[in-house]
Amino acid sequence: MQNSQSHRVIAVYQPSTIPAYQGNPLIEALPPLNSFVDDLSALKGKLRCTPDDIHQNGVDRAHSICRVIDDFFQPLSQYIQLHERISLMIRGGYVGRNPDTGDWARHIQNGYERVLSGDLKAIKFTEVYSTAQSMALIGCSGNGKTTAMKQLLSLYPQVIYHPDTNLEQIIYLKIDCSHDGSLKELCLNFFRAIDRALGTSNYEKQYSMSKRPSIETLLAAMAQVANAHALGVLIIDEIQHLSRSRSGGSEKMLNFFVTLVNTIGLPVILVGTPRAREI
Repeated sequence: MQNSQSHRVIAVYQPSTIPAYQGNPLIEALPPLNSFVDDLSALKGKLRCTPDDIHQNGVDRAHSICRVIDDFFQPLSQYIQLHERISLMIRGGYVGRNPDTGDWARHIQNGYERVLSGDLKAIKFTEVYSTAQSMALIGCSGNGKTTAMKQLLSLYPQVIYHPDTNLEQIIYLKIDCSHDGSLKELCLNFFRAIDRALGTSNYEKQYSMSKRPSIETLLAAMAQVANAHALGVLIIDEIQHLSRSRSGGSEKMLNFFVTLVNTIGLPVILVGTPRAREI
């Protein structure tokens, strides 16, 4: 499959026809709203076979077929619904974080208060509201959840640079829950993923090398970094690995995810196997 967008692009603004999106540079810098059929057609892979492949010996032909199938992607009907949800979540989350109305700056200021206090509920501006949504994608292991998410996200550039504001806007970020199942390691995975997206090493060094940072400190910093880079959607994969005991209890885990969506204004997609239902 060929990506329709590169990893990092310079912002080019295209006026939106949807009133709620108009005048929001974080939305108008996104790729235009194409029909789902057009986008999925761009994702559809091609079987690259030649007549000569038929005449290969059995061993070579088996390897050739395996490689062709690995590279092939066939969008299914369920992907249309998933594609729509992702598009709505990214754009909808930015409605309440418009830099031109001051909403984004107020989110940043509230985040600064949380970093200072270590309290995820701390706020400075009470009039800030969230337009973010969350979603869970649950399915058996190996049925294509991660592959589908990866292919659909490839329709977007991961980073858009806004020269006027010197903002590196991260459209999406995907992180995996580590096997030890701790919220702390989840936060550190977040900072590593931010560094990979931006091509830096600043965030991982800053937070992994500090002396025993508390979970609250890491969560507040994670939320602030997400706001500072106007993160569009956070995908947390392998959520079934998240352990209640190592994460400080189910209440802390629930508060963390709810805060990201309702207070920070960050859309979140949780992906996991049926074992994740209890979380």
